[in-house]
Amino acid sequence: MEQPISRITRITLTATACLALAATACSTAGTPAPDRATATSHPSPRPTATPALDQQAALNLIRRYSTINNQANTHDNARLLDTVEDGPLYAMSLGGYKQDSGTRARKRTPYKPWSYDAATARLYIPKFLPGTKWWLAAGVTVTGTKDQSLVVFAQQPDRSWQMVLAPDLEGMSLPKMALDADSYATAVAADGSSQPGFDAGRLRVGITDNFATGGKNSGQQFFTPTPASKRQTSIHDKDTRRLGAKGTTVFAPANNPWTDAYGLKTAGGGALVLFAHTHTQTDTVHPGWQITAGPDARAWLGTTPRQSVTYTFVCNDAALIPTPAAKAQLLGYGCELTGADGPPAARMLAL
Repeated sequence: MEQPISRITRITLTATACLALAATACSTAGTPAPDRATATSHPSPRPTATPALDQQAALNLIRRYSTINNQANTHDNARLLDTVEDGPLYAMSLGGYKQDSGTRARKRTPYKPWSYDAATARLYIPKFLPGTKWWLAAGVTVTGTKDQSLVVFAQQPDRSWQMVLAPDLEGMSLPKMALDADSYATAVAADGSSQPGFDAGRLRVGITDNFATGGKNSGQQFFTPTPASKRQTSIHDKDTRRLGAKGTTVFAPANNPWTDAYGLKTAGGGALVLFAHTHTQTDTVHPGWQITAGPDARAWLGTTPRQSVTYTFVCNDAALIPTPAAKAQLLGYGCELTGADGPPAARMLAL
């Protein structure tokens, strides 16, 4: 089983319709008609884009996240964590908490607090027009290590800011981003609407193919090999052979409720795209064998032997598209088990 990685404005030119009001009046000889009266209008000022947050506020977000995350993780407090996480990242954290619940407290590995180093964070704060969804990204390292991630904070409907993505980087360097004179980044559409190559949907297809076929189809069509993509294809190669003559392992895409994707323009005219995907891994054994849940899946499966088990993973991904026409480079990703289910087996040989 795959090992989890870690915890427009519609410019309303208020068209005050430039209405020329022609006033005509009955006049008698020798009495001039009144002059035409005209009403003029002044267009509303064009909206201007403003930064999602200033840099100090963004750094404070990172610090606050580290503090609350540690407090929540110490006691698997999902309600507290919900104040700083949302979306696919929160789903992954809940999956981790669920896994913990399947292990007796005294047998769990004690939680070790950690934090992102705000002092060395590289901030990528775009400017947005009013009425659009605001978000920002940052390249961060874990204090005291070289472990690096790309994190995304998104503003919520209640105007709070929560972290929604945090893909780990696989030893890849952060790309050089396009920054303006004030060091603010430029957001680009990540759904292919502005550039077909900048399409998170297509990237998801390629990633799930890496797991499902070892990248033989859309995986190699959309991606150039990187340590991250090679790790995905190696998971396929290893796990699909793991059961040997006892059964089969099949990877497949899963329903993904987190379709938001975040794009940033790079200095070379490409894009950094951050997004989430989901996939499943189904282990099925032949008659005469059964699957007994390991510690990671015991919270979902209990101790009931199974004929097959489908594991669901939620993952965060970071990809670089050097130019609109180029293949993408998978910079890194992180996955967490978020569910497991399968039909019970008859009494058989335990696997």
